[in-house]
Amino acid sequence: KQSTPFSAIANAFNEYCNIISQNVSLNLTTVMASKLQAALGQEAFHLVKVIPNLRKILGNNIESNDLIDTQSWVDSRKRLEYLLCQFVAVISSSSSLPIILFLDDLQWADEASIEVVKQLLLMSVSSYQCKQFFFVGCCRGNEMKQDHKIWAVLNGVRNFGVHTEIIELSCMDKDTTNSMVSDVLCLSPRLTRPLSDILFHKTKGNPLFFCQIMSSWSKDGLLKLSLHRHRWEWEEERIQSTELPENVAMFFTGTIRNLPNEVQSALCILSCFGATSTVKLIKSLEQAINTPLFQPLDKAVFEGLLIKHDEKYSFVHDHVQSAAYNLMKPEERCLYHFQYGLALCSGSMFSQDDDAIFTAVGQINRGGPSAVSNP
Repeated sequence: KQSTPFSAIANAFNEYCNIISQNVSLNLTTVMASKLQAALGQEAFHLVKVIPNLRKILGNNIESNDLIDTQSWVDSRKRLEYLLCQFVAVISSSSSLPIILFLDDLQWADEASIEVVKQLLLMSVSSYQCKQFFFVGCCRGNEMKQDHKIWAVLNGVRNFGVHTEIIELSCMDKDTTNSMVSDVLCLSPRLTRPLSDILFHKTKGNPLFFCQIMSSWSKDGLLKLSLHRHRWEWEEERIQSTELPENVAMFFTGTIRNLPNEVQSALCILSCFGATSTVKLIKSLEQAINTPLFQPLDKAVFEGLLIKHDEKYSFVHDHVQSAAYNLMKPEERCLYHFQYGLALCSGSMFSQDDDAIFTAVGQINRGGPSAVSNP
């Protein structure tokens, strides 16, 4: 679960601002900046703190407002909720295109972000400016408990006329699996049917497992490109006899265990901080615990377990993060969280970096009392 308030929705809008600053015409960016400055005024300073790339649109002439230091956390939270709603209202009115907010792994989203989503959905039926706002959330159903806040939000907004729809996705059937194999290998479905039948039997139609198995077979030489025939070929008997783990989690665990020890260690450390970690955080952590991290993590990127993009390292899937996290003994995890939190605290207390402080405190909290009492 994300411990930093507004992190889920702020990350989405931060990426949006980066895209806008790079791909939208200067004229539209100028119009958007003018509207945002008019709507936000000096309060824009507080929004830039959670959406750093907003500065690429507004420019660097953003003055600090010292009043935030004298206000309670509740007031600060309400202010940010209001500012984020104003931000969406402005960008919605600045373009004829709809604004679609997509949040993945919704089961882990922080409560502050979910509250903003609620306000935005209510605005979509009450405000003309937000008529083009749409929200799409993706989650794993078996991890969404009945008391999760998103259910209360969806039930609440329906009473105000917001249309909601829940779509359940299941694993692929045989024909869909064959279509995917056909597309990947650029061969007719008739030719790929024997291979896809094996894949379906071994993966039960799980798309993530499917992709990883195909990649694994290619690395092992069971699936290879024939330069002579100008097409992909495979060794059906060897593939059929290949033993695979029972599920995708066990597959990733085995993949990580085959990596050098320093790469395994770096992945375990990174897994303690969630699905995505910034280069800035990793650099601070590397210095704090005096352990090389970047080189091993780059090796993991090469192996396809991590994605490095926009000054961030992200696990390609939460199953990979779980596999790395589960390599640590359950009784030792709290100690690692506590140690990482204390190590980060020494640098973050004087840096005035809110994200670093939230991260450090979040790690200490995850350590819990058992970390303190454990000798």
